[in-house]
Amino acid sequence: MPHREEPTEFHPDQFPPFPDDPQFPSVNLETISLKALESNDPTERERAFQAFKGRGFVYLELAGTDNGDTILHGADEVARAAEQTFALPLEEKLRYKPGNRELFGYKNVGATNADKAGTPDTAEFFNVSKNDMIVPDSEMRRAWPSVVMEHKPLFAKYCRASHATGLLIMDLLADKLGVPREEIRQRHRIEDHAGDHIRFTRGPPRKTAEMPEIQTPSHTDFGTYVACLPLPLLNPCHSQVCSADRQICNSITILMNWLGGLQVWSTSSRHAGPLEPDVPGEWLWVKPRRGCAIVNLGDAAVKFTNGVLCSGRHRVVPSPGEQGKVPRYSIVYFVRPTDSSRLKTLRGSGIPAAEDQDEEGVEAKEWIYRQAMGLGSRHIDVT
Repeated sequence: MPHREEPTEFHPDQFPPFPDDPQFPSVNLETISLKALESNDPTERERAFQAFKGRGFVYLELAGTDNGDTILHGADEVARAAEQTFALPLEEKLRYKPGNRELFGYKNVGATNADKAGTPDTAEFFNVSKNDMIVPDSEMRRAWPSVVMEHKPLFAKYCRASHATGLLIMDLLADKLGVPREEIRQRHRIEDHAGDHIRFTRGPPRKTAEMPEIQTPSHTDFGTYVACLPLPLLNPCHSQVCSADRQICNSITILMNWLGGLQVWSTSSRHAGPLEPDVPGEWLWVKPRRGCAIVNLGDAAVKFTNGVLCSGRHRVVPSPGEQGKVPRYSIVYFVRPTDSSRLKTLRGSGIPAAEDQDEEGVEAKEWIYRQAMGLGSRHIDVT
């Protein structure tokens, strides 16, 4: 087995605070209590619904529930396992690059484009499949590094807690939109094969004082858009709603991070294709908040609701100020429709009918692949 270096970078108790400086303007997001959502508090449910219709991002306060506590305390453990994974020699990590038409495994630095000019990105990440972590070893579909296998029970527990939290939010949204909960849940069954995964990300320290070096390019989760149709009156978040040609596949993203780096566009922006916002504005920082996950909707949620819900444009850059002197780790769980799910607008009292309402829709797995290629991914084997 290859030698694994002892990790030395992840020390959240020693990280500098986010700078209190007007040169780093931050966004004001709603803080939603997971405990209140679990108890069906009507006020909190309405606040969450409005936030997901508006910007599509919230802080989710985790303490006080079993799943929330698992995410809150498990994220530190997952990050330490991530650090051990990234400490493997590069040649070892490259053995786990994604295979034919899949996204699980290792993405090396520079494997995707950070802008339209083709500038390589600066972050590396490792996608650990939910389906492989929650089944016996004999049922896994691919090989994993020994450090991942050593932490498999931790990852399985984290996946289950994150997935359940995502389903709770989707239940709320279904109720508000007049969609039977089962219409959403049957498309997100945890045991069914899907693109769900835990993503470890490591962004390197800032190389120079100038900002920014883009670590993860501007995008929505997941969204490369073409053939868009105007629908300005439906929702102020959306100047357009796209036809079936759009490339989508993420429903809910649950992010745990300890340093700044995530930015959202000041005006909700989604439809100019990858990498560039389509409306005037500026990038605003999303400050990490102790005890909270950052939760945002992905483009599948937008597709299912014909644009009623919002998937906000965001990117990742080096952490600001003194925080930028240390590597940035983040842990993300993606809740995605199952591979066989058809991506089409659902029927509900709060969802306007779509032009493709009676069409079968395209399978989720195919859209994931197309989207990754649309972002200029160079780490997917397409042979």
